[in-house]
Amino acid sequence: ATAPDLSSLVTKLKRKRPDVILHTGYNPDITLFLRQAKEQGLRFKALIGHGAGYGVADKLYEAIGDDADHIYNVDPVSIWLLNPKSLAAGLPAVTAKVGAEYEKAKPGTTVKSAHVGMAASNAHVFFTDVLPRAIKKYGGIDAESLRKAAMETDIAEGGTLLGYGVKFPQAGQSDMMGQNTRASPVVMQYIGRKVYIAWPKALQTVDPVLPLPKSSPYSK
Repeated sequence: ATAPDLSSLVTKLKRKRPDVILHTGYNPDITLFLRQAKEQGLRFKALIGHGAGYGVADKLYEAIGDDADHIYNVDPVSIWLLNPKSLAAGLPAVTAKVGAEYEKAKPGTTVKSAHVGMAASNAHVFFTDVLPRAIKKYGGIDAESLRKAAMETDIAEGGTLLGYGVKFPQAGQSDMMGQNTRASPVVMQYIGRKVYIAWPKALQTVDPVLPLPKSSPYSK
C-alpha cells in the first residue's frame, strides 16, 4: 500500500489491452493506479475490485471523484444494501432493528460496517435455527449437539439477513466440510456515488452497466 509509482504496471497493461481488469489493493495504491491509468490512457471495459480498498466506496469517490463510477467490487454484502423484498418475511424488521442499535452505539454513522451485518446474520441463524434444535433434539448446547444441529440446517436463498441460504455438506459429500454451500459474495457496482448489487440476480438492485459507458475516462 506504499508503492511510489505504478506507471510501469500501467504500461504493461496497455500493451496487453485487457477487456477486464481484476485488482486487489488498498486505497493509496488503488488511487495511484487509477490516476496513472487515466493519465497514461489505459482503457478497459470493466474493473473488478476484490474488497480491501475497493470495499470502501466513499473513500474511492473522495480520492478520484466520479471516475469511481461503474467500478465493480466483489465482497460480502452489507445487509443494509439488500432489497427487503428479496428476504424472507420478518427479516427486514431484524435488519432495521440491528441498524437502529448501530445508530445508538455510533450516532451519526453514514456508512454502517458490513462486518456488523455479517455478525448479525450469523448470530440470527445460530439463535433462531441451530441453538433451538440442539436443545430440543439433541439435549444440550455442548459442541457435539451444536454440530449435529448445524448439520441439519437447511435455509433457502433469502432466508438470512445476508440474502443467501445455509446448508452444510454431509460427510462424504464434499471436500469442503464445514463450509456453507449456499453462501456467496455479491458483485456490487458504484453508480452516482451509491452502492448497488449487480449480482446475483436474486439480490440485484441494479442492472449491471457493462461495458463502461463512454462517459468514463477508462472506457475502451
